[in-house]
Amino acid sequence: MSSACASCDRKFIIVLVLVIVIESFVMVVPTGFFVWHHRSAKFPLCSMGTCFNFSRCNKDQLLVYSYNDPAPLNPPTYFREFPDSQLQTSDPEKACLFFVYSDTETNENAWWWQKPHLQTLPFWNNGMNHVIITFADRWSETNPPAESIGMASIMSTELHHTAYRGGFDISIPLPRLQQQTPPELASVKPFQRKYFATFKGTRYLSREGAFRSSEAFRGMHNGKDVIVATTCRQETNDKLVRWQPWKATGCEADQRVYDSYDFVDLLNSTFAFVPAGRSPASYRFLEVLSAGAIPVLIADDYVRPFESLIQWERCLLQFSTHDLHRILPTLRSLPKEDVVERQCYCQQVFASFLQDDSTLVRSVLLSLQQRMRS
Repeated sequence: MSSACASCDRKFIIVLVLVIVIESFVMVVPTGFFVWHHRSAKFPLCSMGTCFNFSRCNKDQLLVYSYNDPAPLNPPTYFREFPDSQLQTSDPEKACLFFVYSDTETNENAWWWQKPHLQTLPFWNNGMNHVIITFADRWSETNPPAESIGMASIMSTELHHTAYRGGFDISIPLPRLQQQTPPELASVKPFQRKYFATFKGTRYLSREGAFRSSEAFRGMHNGKDVIVATTCRQETNDKLVRWQPWKATGCEADQRVYDSYDFVDLLNSTFAFVPAGRSPASYRFLEVLSAGAIPVLIADDYVRPFESLIQWERCLLQFSTHDLHRILPTLRSLPKEDVVERQCYCQQVFASFLQDDSTLVRSVLLSLQQRMRS
């Protein structure tokens, strides 16, 4: 075994022991006293009026200086198109914005106290006009302590309303993983689709996303027009089960259901569940929209992507992880006209802001320009 692998295993064991101890503590305290699910970082108070130098910028062309190339660990993302953009400048004196891509291998492998200090960046200036870009499931995975970012803004897939600085930070979507959605599927109207509501994905056994293991979530599966197919086969789950085998209760039965359904076939659904996992954001979000299904977000405290550009309430429906029992009754009670209108607006949103890498980059730039004008 390599020293790097041994180090990773030691780090996992230390973290896992801490999780077991804390989860044991959670079991004996009143409900709501201790909340694990998607705790948000606390950033310094900032706005465009107090933490941004407008004099550096031409509102019609926001020149960007990047300290490093976008290199998210997994998977590649739409920001890879940005270095070739005409908005990129190699001259920091001409830059309006300074991009910091934080999802580097060095940051991912470092303990939180070893994360590189942003103050060492040559043009940092306490974060003025800087944008920290991250696709990490949790802020602490690849980023420095939240209180250390000065006047920098955040562009992230993991933004929470309790810490979100509206008009300053920007929520962005995870890229689409499943690229082979049949193009004709998007044109199929609601209620003419094979299923009413569906989900196929990982069942998390601990901490963030553990509500996917609940009977309330998995119990929505009826094997007819509502399909919830989950699998426990995932690296973190596999390691956890070695220490806590009782966590795997029901996994074999779930796997048989999971193996009996095709992912693309399940997208032929009027609604598609998009439950939070280790992060409130989900790769499934864009996959569902690309197939013409109406997303049903299940997440707490989540800032949806490009909120300044998109009226999400006209497209998707969103439920708290504590309201799983309300989902199907609410969906089945919606008037058909409302569902058709939602699908239509969802399709407009996908085509205008989300459909491919070039469109996503344009949406990022539109969001940056809009916050200059607001």
